[in-house]
Amino acid sequence: MTTAKLRLITVALIVTVMGPLLAQPRSAYACQKSGPMHDSASPMIESVSDTLAFISWTAPNPGGTILHYAIVRYGKDPNHLEFTAKSPTRINPSHSEMVFRVRIADLEPGTTYYYKAFSEQANGISDPATNSVNQFTTRLTNRMSGKQ
Repeated sequence: MTTAKLRLITVALIVTVMGPLLAQPRSAYACQKSGPMHDSASPMIESVSDTLAFISWTAPNPGGTILHYAIVRYGKDPNHLEFTAKSPTRINPSHSEMVFRVRIADLEPGTTYYYKAFSEQANGISDPATNSVNQFTTRLTNRMSGKQ
């Protein structure tokens, strides 16, 4: 293969891969305030073990900064959510909805936790979605071992 053909293939590959990324403007940066959001962003428990839980929710695209954080405040008392779990996520401005997902670790086995999920922009501005306090219970630790 000639050097000219190799260069042409390289340029074509770069345009194919990078073109869509460069063609879309950073429209999410243009809006400094979050867009309207409704209460359909009900979080759900994806999975729960004895010391770990995953919580996710789908919400209308909140706009604002490209980088957002999915945040879950949780605790053993529904009136005192003293712990915070936070996961970064990037918004795709061309999607009308986005999925937020948070991993909560170091939980106590066999314990009921209460939580509230929300998101915020990278600049600390909270998205307007709110939900009620929900709950989940971690599994009891299996104390049996395979060793005899």
